[in-house]
Amino acid sequence: MLLKRGIHANRDPSTIYTDLVNAEDFFRDKDGEMPINPTASMKLSAVAAAHRIYCSSIAVLPWQVRQRVGDQRLEPDHAISRLLKTRYNDYMGAYTAERAIVSQAFWHGTGFGAIRRDRMGQVREIFPLPSAGYSRQVNPDDGAVWYFFSVPQDAPGAPALTRAFSESELLILRFESFNGYTGLGLLDMARESMGTDAAAQKYNRKFFTNGSRLSGVVKVQTALDEPVKDIVRADFERMNRGLDNAFRVAVLDRGMEYTPLGISQKDSQLIEARSFGVEEISRFTGIPAYMLQAGKQSYQSNEQQQLDFVTNSLTPPITQMEQEWTWKLLNEQDREAGVYLHKNLNALLRGDSSSRAAFYEKMISISVMNPDEVRALEDMSPLPDGKGQIYRFSKNYAPVGAEEGSES
Repeated sequence: MLLKRGIHANRDPSTIYTDLVNAEDFFRDKDGEMPINPTASMKLSAVAAAHRIYCSSIAVLPWQVRQRVGDQRLEPDHAISRLLKTRYNDYMGAYTAERAIVSQAFWHGTGFGAIRRDRMGQVREIFPLPSAGYSRQVNPDDGAVWYFFSVPQDAPGAPALTRAFSESELLILRFESFNGYTGLGLLDMARESMGTDAAAQKYNRKFFTNGSRLSGVVKVQTALDEPVKDIVRADFERMNRGLDNAFRVAVLDRGMEYTPLGISQKDSQLIEARSFGVEEISRFTGIPAYMLQAGKQSYQSNEQQQLDFVTNSLTPPITQMEQEWTWKLLNEQDREAGVYLHKNLNALLRGDSSSRAAFYEKMISISVMNPDEVRALEDMSPLPDGKGQIYRFSKNYAPVGAEEGSES
């Protein structure tokens, strides 16, 4: 219903098409056996954790509407603030809708948000759109770019409903891109690694399901026909398979001899293979291994890795969002007046209370920040009567040659 609401915008019916490819067939490995799609990939703990951390870390950051006026940066009372900070649409809060857009980019390479405006051109709602199976087309006559999205109809057998959007009607976020318009997601870049990790997990499950040993050979000192072989095999598997039968003693008769085949779980280094899978996901997503519950866990090292994660992994997509959201959601008059949209990264960089207090004290003492700017970072209201707007500094930093006790 929600996706259809985003599809059913006020558009000319001539833009409706029904010829998109079914997205269910998109994501399988090269052998066609093991599905590599968001649902299957989320069964891998490292991938599920990476998805949760990446999408939530971006969506949780608050938007700020700012304005450059000379050397000052103001926070004007703007109509877009309510939408960005509370509700993207009637069905979704800002966090939920934005997380869905980032999630689509994470998996499929590109996330989309459909912008719905009123007759005056003001933004009223933003709807996340499904990225799997979308189509991008360029009109050869005027060079206009159009994006086509599809949702299924409720009626059985009815063709999918497809809607065309111009590029100006969409917020577009790309996880990775080589050319600037085609996005690459984790399903594109880490398909082989996730397939290997999924195979290792499947092997691990079968290992514990079938018991503590791999399959083997039962030798019998006489010739057996096929039906008798099947009976012996079934009887031996019934006796030896499953966790409840692990480490039990088998009693063999008629000269039977069991020879196990294969190698033990320790020798196969299965655990090491699963750990390597976590490292691979860490490399692809830029999320530190410790955040995926692997690698070093010392506080000092983790603090530095958290800073590196925010600086090198989150800053690029957030910068992309700031530029895209500012260009698409603000009108030309706002942009010319210096209004822009900004995500506050400080929400992820806050240390403990003692460290923050020392940092703020230093910033105030050298006139880098005033008390109101500090209070804003702590989600506190400004001091009354503009008293928090005064910049202060320690007299120890007075210019050389200044008179004793004078202020500069």
